[in-house]
Amino acid sequence: MEDEQFDLLPDPSYVRGFLRAYASYLGIDAHLALDEFDSRFGAFAGGMSPDALRRARMQTQSRPRRREAQLLWLAVGGVTGIALLSWLGLGGTGTAPPADPVPVVTTATDPPTRATPTEAVDLVFTGRGNRGSYLEVRNGGDAGATAYSGVLVPGATHTFSFAEGAWVRIGTPGAIAITVNGEPLEITGGTGTFLITRSGARRLPAG
Repeated sequence: MEDEQFDLLPDPSYVRGFLRAYASYLGIDAHLALDEFDSRFGAFAGGMSPDALRRARMQTQSRPRRREAQLLWLAVGGVTGIALLSWLGLGGTGTAPPADPVPVVTTATDPPTRATPTEAVDLVFTGRGNRGSYLEVRNGGDAGATAYSGVLVPGATHTFSFAEGAWVRIGTPGAIAITVNGEPLEITGGTGTFLITRSGARRLPAG
């Protein structure tokens, strides 16, 4: 079939059947393959003599072939090989056994660890007593940005939220009520500077 010697093949009906089956297997339009076969070698199906067929084949070979025709005849050659093996009893069933599925191996991975958000330090200062007190609040430490500086009068309230804590200077600790994250914080003693965190207040050395 690859040499286009169709006069050596079995009955043309076999060739057309094999061509249709193989074209369908390759995903090629079977009608297109059969039309190409009939247009080029219709004489073979009509019973032309071998000599006349060879002359017709030589004339056909002299015409330029399109790329689509080359692909079709590659399919025709494969069909013919299978047809000859089946006709001579040398071939098998012609169906390749299905390939074993490739196992998919999955590796269990631990879920990504999410960082636990750090709880902010929420501070509330409320003036109490008769005179209130001087209050200075800085973010984090003595070098932090000043959030408040002034006299907190009785009844006045200031609320702050810091990531780690606050540096606080209080003129009269007893004149200011303090809560840390909603919990009351008692500071005793006289004027002083304190570091207030989640765990409470620590008096800093005077300086």
